[in-house]
Amino acid sequence: MWHRILRKALFAFISEVLLSGAAHASPLPNIGAVVTMDVEFFGCTSLDDLVRVVNLDWVQNDKEASIAYGKQHCIRLRKGDQFRVQDVSVVQGAVCLRQAPSSDCYWTNAQMLKIP
Repeated sequence: MWHRILRKALFAFISEVLLSGAAHASPLPNIGAVVTMDVEFFGCTSLDDLVRVVNLDWVQNDKEASIAYGKQHCIRLRKGDQFRVQDVSVVQGAVCLRQAPSSDCYWTNAQMLKIP
């Protein structure tokens, strides 16, 4: 039982570190800023779904499971596409992006954005 609790705590910590943006020193974009995707990556309506995609891919090193989960719960944000930042999660290092004329907002890892 303690092993399971410790594993869940470790998973939560690793997920937060990966999504926190600690791997890059760039600040998060401001709300309202126009940004460009640097690579193709998933955008999820739920921040929890983004955490799951990242965990499967980067923590558990299971790219196939990450892609399968992302295809079910998220959309693909294409390299070079431009979006307006609608929301920012400083804790998660994630941004919620909107593309005109849609009002839908998709969470993605800020590390996937082209940094000017």
